Amino acid sequence: MPKALVMFGYDKPNRYSWSILMGYLESDSILMEQYSFLPLPFHIYKSHLYQDYFENLDFKKYDYIILAYSLLSVQIPQFEEFNLKHSKFFSKFHPNIITVVGGPHVAVSPEEFSKLMIDFIIPDEGEHAFSILLHILLKKSKDKIDTELIPGLIRGFPIYIPASQPKLVEVGKFPPFSSKFRLFGPIEISRGCPFRCKFCQTGNRAIKMRHASVENIVKWVRIASEIKFDKVWFLSPNSFGYGSRNGVFPNINALYDLLSQIHAIPAIKGIFFGTFPSEVRPESVTREVLEAITPFITNNKILIGAQSASNRLLRSIQRGHTFEHVKKAISILQEFNLNVELDFIFGLPGENSEDIQDNINFFQEILNGKYKNVKIHTHTFMPLPGTPFSNEPKGILDPVIMKIIGKLTKVGKAYGSHLAQAKIQKTRYSK
Repeated sequence: MPKALVMFGYDKPNRYSWSILMGYLESDSILMEQYSFLPLPFHIYKSHLYQDYFENLDFKKYDYIILAYSLLSVQIPQFEEFNLKHSKFFSKFHPNIITVVGGPHVAVSPEEFSKLMIDFIIPDEGEHAFSILLHILLKKSKDKIDTELIPGLIRGFPIYIPASQPKLVEVGKFPPFSSKFRLFGPIEISRGCPFRCKFCQTGNRAIKMRHASVENIVKWVRIASEIKFDKVWFLSPNSFGYGSRNGVFPNINALYDLLSQIHAIPAIKGIFFGTFPSEVRPESVTREVLEAITPFITNNKILIGAQSASNRLLRSIQRGHTFEHVKKAISILQEFNLNVELDFIFGLPGENSEDIQDNINFFQEILNGKYKNVKIHTHTFMPLPGTPFSNEPKGILDPVIMKIIGKLTKVGKAYGSHLAQAKIQKTRYSK
């Protein structure tokens, strides 16, 4: 069998995807024997900045090289620039280069990657399609692979061939981390979302929540704890929705079983639940939930997706809750001595002066001390492909909002990326 090298960038913001994917691949002994995997400390689209790094690698011992990308929409400009200006970069090191692209942006705009001469595109969950592709490449050249026989795999170049229906994995069946490469991230407990917020990709792609079993989650946490993993946090669209049949009403027993059993693992020193990257929907915050989880969690704050203080705007974006739900959640969390961080998105499509004033009024109440346990996590609306708002203009920050957020920031009551997302500040992705 041929030997091959798979390279990928293990860097923010794609680290979590790769820790889960590599955990899946490591369960396949054939792939681990025939492939070498190289997690780069930078993204592949930055490779031209690291010429010396690649000159020190022995590419000649491999039959082919796979460049594997996972991409968010914000990364696309740099990815496109690399593929247009440095398309021959890796050809200097090896004559047989294969490119594979997946990730959230790919899921809703796969056709654009064919124009960039990408060989294979994975628009949905990548575990099954990517592993099958790796197996077949051990027997066939990339040009002779019939992608229509591999569920969830698209032929990108030279002829775009759409994917057949993907095969979904059983969430939690495979380790959500890589023991071999020590690639750890939050423990994935759920996928999908039953809500279809107009600004969000998740619910517009997979409306059914699928949960990992308590048994599997605890098993992986125990294994991770044996290799010095002593703090655990989670990945879910709504952590308080874990185990819920409809993803809306909390499953108290599932939450208690999950956290109590993890808490019983001696090596685990911290359990962070309801924090990034698993915010909580406000209507899922109940006294019953807090009574079930607070004996076991380490964090003293909960992150809630509020998005706006305007009920009119919440209805317009199909958020599925009211601002009264948010205020009730704040009150309940205060009873349990928990602080609250509220996600707010400024400049949402359709936002009017009354909506802005609703936000300002609430922020002023925080400044005046009415809500002592509340901090605002700020965002500016960014149109994402595959959402009902994909063709809307990016959000514009209202001057009065900017002023009051500045005041909140000075007293430690606000933080976030609203200035960078509004292109007022530069980021690592700015062009």
